[in-house]
Amino acid sequence: PLPSGGAEEAGPLLQLRAEQQQLELGRRRDQLREAQQRLQEVALEAQQAQLKRLRQTSERYWEHWEGLFG
Repeated sequence: PLPSGGAEEAGPLLQLRAEQQQLELGRRRDQLREAQQRLQEVALEAQQAQLKRLRQTSERYWEHWEGLFG
């Protein structure tokens, strides 16, 4: 059985729990944003590496071509 005044104490407790949930949500949002940022950075690095490889390949190709027909 609840002690007298139990109903009045439930208010602040619910409020506190709501605030904790808000904090938790905020933290998860931050983690999500960080994860997305990291993903973008990794994707960008992969793209740059691919471009670099492509450039090297085409340069070698053109050197070969010039060697044949230069």
